[in-house]
Amino acid sequence: MKNVFYFTADWCQPCKKVKPIVEDMKREGFQFQMIDADYEQLLVKQFKVSSVPTFILIEDRKEINRISGAKTREELERFINNE
Repeated sequence: MKNVFYFTADWCQPCKKVKPIVEDMKREGFQFQMIDADYEQLLVKQFKVSSVPTFILIEDRKEINRISGAKTREELERFINNE
């Protein structure tokens, strides 16, 4: 199963822009794990996240892709589908 780690922060304007898209997609069954980069420093270091928002696609407990920046729903769907 694919899961997306979504690194975000309360102060991040691009994160605020994409948050409603992520929440809609979660309601539709997409697997997003929202991670507050300010509070989850161990995960930030583990995944070498240098900016927010960052989306990391995880499959079978391994990173298979990542993107950063505010994305449209279409961009996120293509990312999740690894297109």
